[in-house]
Amino acid sequence: MTNTQPIPVIKRFAIASVAFVALIVPATFAMAVLAAPPGRPETPKLPGCERDLADTSARVVAMQARIKSLTAVNASEMCTATRFYFIEVVKARAVTALCKSGTERERDLGRLDADVDRINDAIAARCP
Repeated sequence: MTNTQPIPVIKRFAIASVAFVALIVPATFAMAVLAAPPGRPETPKLPGCERDLADTSARVVAMQARIKSLTAVNASEMCTATRFYFIEVVKARAVTALCKSGTERERDLGRLDADVDRINDAIAARCP
């Protein structure tokens, strides 16, 4: 036996192995991409979300109007109204988190979080 015969067999094996990997890896990657879930699933629209969003928005606006109409003469009444306003904004944030999606959701949650912080600071500053 000569040494020249095993080299072509090893060479063919190496070429076949590389060809096999070159075919399998892209196909496996493509199947994995197709089988993967979407990158960021949309929040499912729950029944009644439109109504809940409208109701919470109306309650927040009503509380804002009540606070604006109060004078600083009666601190106890102002504290009570501010605390109720805080509760309404927290409820609005919860409904927004459940019912909205995408960039609109993120924007609204950021605004509501800032409102919650601002109202909480006002309660701490004004109320005993």
